[in-house]
Amino acid sequence: MRNEAAATSAAPKKRTNRPVYLEFKRMVDPDTGEVRLALVAGSDVDRFLLKERSYRAGDRVRAELKQPRDERRHRRVHRLGQLVAQSIDKFAGMDAHSVIKKLQGDAGVCCADEVFDLGSLGRVTRSVPESLAFDEMPEERFGEFWRGISRYLIDTYWQHLDEDQVNDMVQMMPSEVA
Repeated sequence: MRNEAAATSAAPKKRTNRPVYLEFKRMVDPDTGEVRLALVAGSDVDRFLLKERSYRAGDRVRAELKQPRDERRHRRVHRLGQLVAQSIDKFAGMDAHSVIKKLQGDAGVCCADEVFDLGSLGRVTRSVPESLAFDEMPEERFGEFWRGISRYLIDTYWQHLDEDQVNDMVQMMPSEVA
């Protein structure tokens, strides 16, 4: 029971940290009648997040604006995770995100090394996958990640395929995979 309560209270906090995507639109200011550039929610999900956070018309907010990553590339990575979960026994039953993180760690692609000093037992190094989140990883680094993980899959599991064939298989996966 205690774990359920902790999980329930953690969910809203995670959404609070989730970025909201906005788009610039020319709109007429109802007070002055002049055309202004306004930021509006980019999707129904973003509109929901703004409402959930109790933002109202007229609220003044501080924002750090960033260009988002090409969302198609991000979705493609998750489709790759789904493909791997469906076709490689070692990943059966895992969700797409978990597959990608496992592959990223196994391949050592876009990972940072953490060193732990265990005293008389010596030192242990652990490879920690970097976040693939839009606002955490630049587009160039994301491209490096894609190439590295594709190469790892080919070298380790799909020796009979090349990068183009892996890309073709990923493109055939349903796009609604998250």
